[in-house]
Amino acid sequence: MSVDQTSKKEKNTKKVWVFEGEPAPAEQLHFARIAAEVSAMPWHGSQPSHGEEQAPLIGTLQEKRLHATVKRYLCEDVSTHEIPLISILPADERPKGGRKPVADVLAENCIFEVQTGGFYPLRSKIQWYLDNTPYRVTVVHPMAGIKYLSWIDPADGRVASRNKSPRRGRVRDVAKELYWLSDFIGSPRFSIRLLLLEIEEYRLLDGYGKEKKSRASRYERFPTALLGDIMLYEPEDYAFYFLPEDLRNAPFTAAEYAKATGIRGKTTYSMLRLMIKLGILSEGEKIGRSMSFRYL
Repeated sequence: MSVDQTSKKEKNTKKVWVFEGEPAPAEQLHFARIAAEVSAMPWHGSQPSHGEEQAPLIGTLQEKRLHATVKRYLCEDVSTHEIPLISILPADERPKGGRKPVADVLAENCIFEVQTGGFYPLRSKIQWYLDNTPYRVTVVHPMAGIKYLSWIDPADGRVASRNKSPRRGRVRDVAKELYWLSDFIGSPRFSIRLLLLEIEEYRLLDGYGKEKKSRASRYERFPTALLGDIMLYEPEDYAFYFLPEDLRNAPFTAAEYAKATGIRGKTTYSMLRLMIKLGILSEGEKIGRSMSFRYL
């Protein structure tokens, strides 16, 4: 085979990505069906024509489609969605004053809190759940495993361009957010569930710069496929996803951990402290001037 033929063959070879926590085919089909149904719903900002009934909203809180899809995937019974927790507690157990959170989903004796953004805003809400209810609490975080990005011209609604992101999402991408929930990680009533998804994201060309893409507005995200479903509950789960095998046989430094995992900066140290808290690691003797850590 000539060099030209080899190059052509390589270019025509489609890259196949294998994702962590790949779900069973039945679950993939289940998610795809729900995603298609939610995507077909009228957008909450649409207005009915004269003589038509008001178009149904996606959830009573006019949520985005990504959030709505995940909620319906967790439980299709919409009567379990958006439950005011204060209303189902016995009268003598209801806290006086303060916030009164609404659970995204309450099913199977568990509160599911769907968080499409960062974890910082969740801290007080999770603490309230654990202090005032008897339920288990699971933070469900959808992440882009594969993302297609389309740019919309706001003048006419035309899709100006569409491209596939070269970056593949992975479990370790959530490491920087775990710090905000570290007080709860390790509790027998708390867990984190990560959904790696294929996502179609639309942004408006309303930003700055020549191409108007800098700081542009996100219009909507449409999930289309479930690629991975990962539960972080026990210390072994965190060890499996955040501690590479080649670091388990000998002491290592924070710099070596960062190099092996790609988890860098302050997040390196927050992950190491979290794994010490969970009993996965312990501090060892210094290696040169650096503190070392070892797998227990």
